Amino acid sequence: MDSYGQENNREVVIDNIFLTGNKKTRDRIILRELSVAVGKSYDFKNLKEILEADRNKIYNTKLFNEVEVSILELDYNKVDIVVRVTERWYLFPIPLLDIIDRNFNDWWVNHDHDFNRLIYGLSLYHFNMRGMNERMTITAQLGYSKRFEVEYSFPYIDRSQRNGLSLYAKYLEYNNLHYIVEENKRNFYESDQLLKTSYQFGAKYTLRNSFYTRHTFGLEYNTAHVADTVLELNPNYLGTGTNNQQYFKVSYNFSLDKRDIVAYPLKGFIINAEVYKIGLGIENNVSKTGLNASYAKFVDIGKGYYLSNYSSVDLSVPGDQPYTLLSGLGFRNNLVRGYELYVIYAQNYFLNKATFKKEIFKGSTKWKSMPLEQFQYIPYGLYLKTYLDLGYAKNTMGLEGNQLLSDRWLAGTGIGLDFVTMYDFVIRAEYSFNNIGEHGFFLSLTSDF
Repeated sequence: MDSYGQENNREVVIDNIFLTGNKKTRDRIILRELSVAVGKSYDFKNLKEILEADRNKIYNTKLFNEVEVSILELDYNKVDIVVRVTERWYLFPIPLLDIIDRNFNDWWVNHDHDFNRLIYGLSLYHFNMRGMNERMTITAQLGYSKRFEVEYSFPYIDRSQRNGLSLYAKYLEYNNLHYIVEENKRNFYESDQLLKTSYQFGAKYTLRNSFYTRHTFGLEYNTAHVADTVLELNPNYLGTGTNNQQYFKVSYNFSLDKRDIVAYPLKGFIINAEVYKIGLGIENNVSKTGLNASYAKFVDIGKGYYLSNYSSVDLSVPGDQPYTLLSGLGFRNNLVRGYELYVIYAQNYFLNKATFKKEIFKGSTKWKSMPLEQFQYIPYGLYLKTYLDLGYAKNTMGLEGNQLLSDRWLAGTGIGLDFVTMYDFVIRAEYSFNNIGEHGFFLSLTSDF
């Protein structure tokens, strides 16, 4: 209750907005996320709801460990807004240790947790450069495959903070390469000789014309070269009839994101849609046109219970595509849970994932002996869940090793635990059953979707 004990329906005017705790981050990066302004009047009750949504928007910039937005009452009809933040650590030179396979479970079961399949190196992440939420990534990767990558992202390049730009370049080379699928599992070929090299250059322009919507336009150039051995194993690997493949890709993506916390949402929704064209007729090499769209809804039922549902569809033409341009179910979280060990290539597929969860506990603590303030705040949460996923993938033309699980409905269900902690880190432990009679334990380090 406020100091006056007054009704919640009174009108109040914002006299000032104060920011504190942002030692590096520029004020305007935070103010960009606020939908309130000095001098304007608001219904007091509605103002609290608006500021809660604004608090989530500031947190979703991923610049801060803690965000608090509070009302300081000056008199009956006049208030100040106080935004208190605790900044994250922004420079991460991180040793890179990963696996070449699609997920941990694919590596552990399908490839007998072979440590020769590890990739290692060093990644340098520099977030919030110049305090403007810019991001630079430099990666040098060795091991099973080699990758060198640099990316620089400017979220805002104008005073209105509506226009952004990112640039990136990648180089990859492989001595070990998956070239075909058998029974919906990827087959790899290993050689002492270099099997494939590829370059990728791209730029993305983003228009953020409101708090929750983004329009992203992309232009990308790809070129690849493979050894004769690869074409002997799969003549349609590149789809060009030669050892070389090159193409431009243009894309447009629309996103409407009203989730409460992006890293692990419990309320809100997100709509995402993308159309793209590979091959512009310039290099006359390959051609593919596609559309993918998804919708996710998150509902707080009350008393610590939550429902979420994710639906997605992917369509592309023509039906006959080179192996390198194939996509489908089984990549990242774009899968039916219970089928983590499989990949189902498809030009057209549908996926629906429903989850019901219960919060077991949630809170935070301060690690006071930690000398770095950015790592002292440790949030945590544990959720018990059950789920049901459905998917259908239409077999890609001429891909015989893909027939086991394509052109049929796939279903998976199970129970699991989600553990959420600092710096948006999520651990999922699940025991799943699928509709071909298999079951098992699966571990993942990302959210469901």
